[in-house]
This record gives sequence, structure tokens and C-alpha cells, in this order.
Amino acid sequence: MIVYSKQKTGGSVKDKVNLEKYCNETQSWLSEIAQLLNVAGHTDRAFSAMKAVLHTLRDRTTVEEVFHLSAQLPALIRGIYLEGYKPSGKPEKMNADEFVSEIKNRMGPSTEVQASDAIRAVLTVLYDKISPGEMEDIKGSMPKDIQRLWDKMVQTENKL
Repeated sequence: MIVYSKQKTGGSVKDKVNLEKYCNETQSWLSEIAQLLNVAGHTDRAFSAMKAVLHTLRDRTTVEEVFHLSAQLPALIRGIYLEGYKPSGKPEKMNADEFVSEIKNRMGPSTEVQASDAIRAVLTVLYDKISPGEMEDIKGSMPKDIQRLWDKMVQTENKL
């Protein structure tokens, strides 16, 4: 959804896109993730974690669920989520260990964030922002060992 307002300038009406709204939504998500990672103020680390987890979820999820989730994401985060997506051959096959390893690899060697912490933080924010039914659909499309990892991550966060 594009947010814009009509402004009158010199007798004509021009559309003005409210990019600040999109930037603020994205900043809010990154700030929440950074706080959950205990790296408040380091939205670069939160961005790396969010992108790695979202891309790994996306690539392990059915094409249909990828687009269902994307419809509920803020515009800029939707762009990050879908960046470079190639739906052929999806979902990619991976077990829980490979899932965590893929997230670690996508975050890169210089990050100080553990893959398990990234998963926990991003899932927590997703559960807060996305409909519970959609999150359960995505989880349900995962192999059983990733579902167990998912439950452990979400359960651990809810106990804190």
C-alpha cells in the first residue's frame, strides 16, 4: 500500500509519497530487533539479523506462503524480504541445523550476533506484527525439526 497525499501547487494537484512513514516503520522494526538482541543502537546488526532470518524463512517456505507473509510486511521490509527471490525450486530443502547454519552464513563472519539469537528476535517481532494464523501457516510448512527449533525459540523468548 502506497501512502500519499495530494498537494496543490500552482493550480495543479501533485501526489506526494510519504516515504518518512515507511522509513519510520522499518526503523521501529529494527529498533525492536536490536533491543531483543541486546544491541540497542546498533540497527546495522539488527538489519543483518532480520534480513538473514527473513531470507532463510522465505527460501524454506512455499511460494504461496512467501507472498501471504509479504502482504503483511511494511513496504520497505517487504522489499528486503523479496530482494533477489527466485521462486523456482522452492521451498529449498534443509533441516534445522542447515537452517541455523544458513542464517549464520547470511549474517556474515563479522557479525557479533548468534544465529539462534537472530532467529529468536526476528520470530518474536514477526509474532508481534503478523497475524498468528499466518505465522502458524509458515511454521506448519517447515519440516518437523525446524518446527521444534521454532517452538523452542518462541517459547524461550516468551519465558523471559
